[in-house]
Amino acid sequence: MSETEKKKGGKLPIIAALVLVLGAGGYFGMKGGGGTAAAEEEPEIKLGESAPIGEFLVNLSDGRSYLRAAVALQFDDQTDTKKIDHDMPVIQDAILMVLSSKSLEDVRSLDGKRKLKWEIAANVNHSLHAAHPDKKKEKKKDEDAEEPSHGEQKVAKPENEEGWDADEGPVLKVYFTSFVTQ
Repeated sequence: MSETEKKKGGKLPIIAALVLVLGAGGYFGMKGGGGTAAAEEEPEIKLGESAPIGEFLVNLSDGRSYLRAAVALQFDDQTDTKKIDHDMPVIQDAILMVLSSKSLEDVRSLDGKRKLKWEIAANVNHSLHAAHPDKKKEKKKDEDAEEPSHGEQKVAKPENEEGWDADEGPVLKVYFTSFVTQ
Protein backbone atom coordinates (compact mmCIF):
# COMPACT_ATOMS: atom_id res chain seq x y z
CA MET A 1 0.00 0.00 0.00
CA SER A 2 1.15 3.43 -0.80
CA GLU A 3 1.34 6.22 1.70
CA THR A 4 -1.52 8.21 0.09
CA GLU A 5 -3.89 5.23 0.36
CA LYS A 6 -3.10 4.93 4.10
CA LYS A 7 -3.88 8.62 4.65
CA LYS A 8 -7.24 8.42 2.86
CA GLY A 9 -8.27 5.37 4.84
CA GLY A 10 -7.30 7.11 8.06
CA LYS A 11 -9.33 10.25 7.39
CA LEU A 12 -12.57 8.54 6.37
CA PRO A 13 -13.47 7.19 9.84
CA ILE A 14 -12.72 10.58 11.41
CA ILE A 15 -14.94 12.42 8.90
CA ALA A 16 -17.74 9.87 9.36
CA ALA A 17 -17.52 10.24 13.15
CA LEU A 18 -17.69 14.04 12.90
CA VAL A 19 -20.75 13.88 10.62
CA LEU A 20 -22.49 11.54 13.07
CA VAL A 21 -21.65 13.71 16.09
CA LEU A 22 -22.77 16.91 14.36
CA GLY A 23 -25.93 15.26 13.05
CA ALA A 24 -26.84 13.86 16.46
CA GLY A 25 -26.10 17.19 18.12
CA GLY A 26 -28.26 19.02 15.63
CA TYR A 27 -31.09 16.52 16.04
CA PHE A 28 -31.14 16.70 19.83
CA GLY A 29 -30.60 20.45 19.79
CA MET A 30 -33.63 20.96 17.56
CA LYS A 31 -35.72 18.51 19.56
CA GLY A 32 -34.87 20.21 22.85
CA GLY A 33 -35.35 23.73 21.42
CA GLY A 34 -38.75 22.87 19.96
CA GLY A 35 -40.14 22.12 23.42
CA THR A 36 -39.30 25.56 24.77
CA ALA A 37 -40.71 27.31 21.70
CA ALA A 38 -43.99 25.45 22.07
CA ALA A 39 -44.14 26.39 25.76
CA GLU A 40 -43.67 30.08 24.89
CA GLU A 41 -46.53 30.16 22.36
CA GLU A 42 -49.60 32.06 23.44
CA PRO A 43 -52.76 30.11 24.12
CA GLU A 44 -55.29 29.98 21.32
CA ILE A 45 -57.95 32.70 21.56
CA LYS A 46 -61.51 31.40 21.59
CA LEU A 47 -64.88 33.11 21.69
CA GLY A 48 -66.51 33.28 25.07
CA GLU A 49 -69.78 34.71 26.29
CA SER A 50 -71.56 37.74 24.88
CA ALA A 51 -73.18 40.50 26.89
CA PRO A 52 -75.65 43.23 25.96
CA ILE A 53 -74.12 46.64 26.59
CA GLY A 54 -77.17 48.80 26.03
CA GLU A 55 -78.79 51.21 23.64
CA PHE A 56 -77.00 54.37 22.56
CA LEU A 57 -78.53 57.56 21.19
CA VAL A 58 -75.90 59.96 19.86
CA ASN A 59 -75.71 63.01 17.66
CA LEU A 60 -73.51 62.21 14.70
CA SER A 61 -70.54 64.44 13.91
CA ASP A 62 -72.32 66.29 11.09
CA GLY A 63 -74.66 67.86 13.67
CA ARG A 64 -77.82 67.21 11.64
CA SER A 65 -78.27 63.47 12.18
CA TYR A 66 -78.47 61.04 15.02
CA LEU A 67 -77.85 57.35 15.53
CA ARG A 68 -79.72 54.99 17.83
CA ALA A 69 -78.04 51.60 18.19
CA ALA A 70 -78.20 48.73 20.63
CA VAL A 71 -74.84 47.03 21.05
CA ALA A 72 -73.76 43.65 22.40
CA LEU A 73 -70.17 42.51 22.72
CA GLN A 74 -68.73 39.00 22.59
CA PHE A 75 -65.63 38.50 24.69
CA ASP A 76 -62.79 36.00 24.59
CA ASP A 77 -63.11 32.87 26.72
CA GLN A 78 -60.71 34.31 29.35
CA THR A 79 -63.06 37.19 30.24
CA ASP A 80 -65.49 36.74 33.12
CA THR A 81 -68.65 38.44 31.84
CA LYS A 82 -70.12 38.40 35.36
CA LYS A 83 -67.54 41.07 36.27
CA ILE A 84 -68.29 43.22 33.20
CA ASP A 85 -70.73 45.41 35.17
CA HIS A 86 -67.73 46.84 37.02
CA ASP A 87 -66.25 48.06 33.72
CA MET A 88 -69.54 49.12 32.12
CA PRO A 89 -68.84 52.88 32.34
CA VAL A 90 -65.48 52.38 30.58
CA ILE A 91 -67.09 50.23 27.86
CA GLN A 92 -70.03 52.59 27.31
CA ASP A 93 -67.78 55.64 27.14
CA ALA A 94 -65.54 53.96 24.55
CA ILE A 95 -68.56 53.08 22.41
CA LEU A 96 -70.08 56.56 22.72
CA MET A 97 -66.85 58.22 21.65
CA VAL A 98 -66.64 56.10 18.50
CA LEU A 99 -70.32 56.46 17.57
CA SER A 100 -70.41 60.23 18.06
CA SER A 101 -67.27 60.69 15.92
CA LYS A 102 -69.04 59.30 12.83
CA SER A 103 -71.05 61.07 10.15
CA LEU A 104 -74.20 59.72 8.52
CA GLU A 105 -72.16 58.83 5.43
CA ASP A 106 -69.71 56.83 7.57
CA VAL A 107 -72.40 54.51 8.95
CA ARG A 108 -74.89 54.33 6.09
CA SER A 109 -73.26 51.53 4.05
CA LEU A 110 -72.67 47.91 5.03
CA ASP A 111 -68.92 48.45 4.69
CA GLY A 112 -69.20 51.49 6.97
CA LYS A 113 -70.97 49.39 9.62
CA ARG A 114 -68.22 46.73 9.42
CA LYS A 115 -65.54 49.37 9.93
CA LEU A 116 -67.57 50.81 12.81
CA LYS A 117 -67.56 47.38 14.49
CA TRP A 118 -63.75 47.17 14.12
CA GLU A 119 -63.35 50.63 15.63
CA ILE A 120 -65.66 49.86 18.53
CA ALA A 121 -63.80 46.62 19.30
CA ALA A 122 -60.41 48.36 19.12
CA ASN A 123 -61.52 51.33 21.24
CA VAL A 124 -63.19 49.18 23.91
CA ASN A 125 -60.16 46.87 24.09
CA HIS A 126 -57.83 49.85 24.38
CA SER A 127 -59.98 51.43 27.10
CA LEU A 128 -60.21 48.18 29.09
CA HIS A 129 -56.43 47.70 28.87
CA ALA A 130 -55.93 51.29 30.06
CA ALA A 131 -58.36 50.71 32.96
CA HIS A 132 -56.51 47.51 33.94
CA PRO A 133 -52.84 47.99 33.02
CA ASP A 134 -51.79 45.03 35.20
CA LYS A 135 -53.76 42.64 32.95
CA LYS A 136 -52.49 44.08 29.66
CA LYS A 137 -50.45 41.71 27.55
CA GLU A 138 -47.60 43.17 25.54
CA LYS A 139 -48.36 42.54 21.86
CA LYS A 140 -46.62 43.59 18.71
CA LYS A 141 -48.30 46.62 17.20
CA ASP A 142 -49.73 46.50 13.71
CA GLU A 143 -47.90 49.04 11.59
CA ASP A 144 -51.03 49.75 9.54
CA ALA A 145 -53.22 50.65 12.51
CA GLU A 146 -53.00 53.74 14.65
CA GLU A 147 -53.30 53.55 18.41
CA PRO A 148 -57.03 53.63 19.27
CA SER A 149 -58.07 56.73 21.15
CA HIS A 150 -61.17 58.77 21.71
CA GLY A 151 -62.38 60.52 18.59
CA GLU A 152 -61.17 60.07 15.02
CA GLN A 153 -59.07 56.99 14.38
CA LYS A 154 -58.09 54.56 11.66
CA VAL A 155 -58.27 50.87 12.44
CA ALA A 156 -56.92 48.18 10.13
CA LYS A 157 -59.09 45.24 9.17
CA PRO A 158 -58.62 42.39 11.64
CA GLU A 159 -56.47 39.63 10.17
CA ASN A 160 -58.01 36.61 11.90
CA GLU A 161 -59.52 33.79 9.89
CA GLU A 162 -62.65 33.58 12.04
CA GLY A 163 -64.10 36.90 10.86
CA TRP A 164 -63.94 38.51 14.30
CA ASP A 165 -63.99 42.28 14.72
CA ALA A 166 -60.69 42.24 16.66
CA ASP A 167 -57.60 40.04 16.55
CA GLU A 168 -57.17 40.01 20.32
CA GLY A 169 -59.47 40.50 23.28
CA PRO A 170 -61.07 40.96 25.53
CA VAL A 171 -63.66 42.07 22.93
CA LEU A 172 -63.63 39.90 19.80
CA LYS A 173 -67.04 40.56 18.21
CA VAL A 174 -69.44 43.51 18.13
CA TYR A 175 -73.13 43.03 17.38
CA PHE A 176 -75.69 45.69 16.53
CA THR A 177 -79.05 44.42 17.74
CA SER A 178 -80.74 47.56 16.43
CA PHE A 179 -79.41 50.36 14.26
CA VAL A 180 -81.41 53.45 13.23
CA THR A 181 -80.20 56.74 11.77
CA GLN A 182 -82.08 59.91 10.97
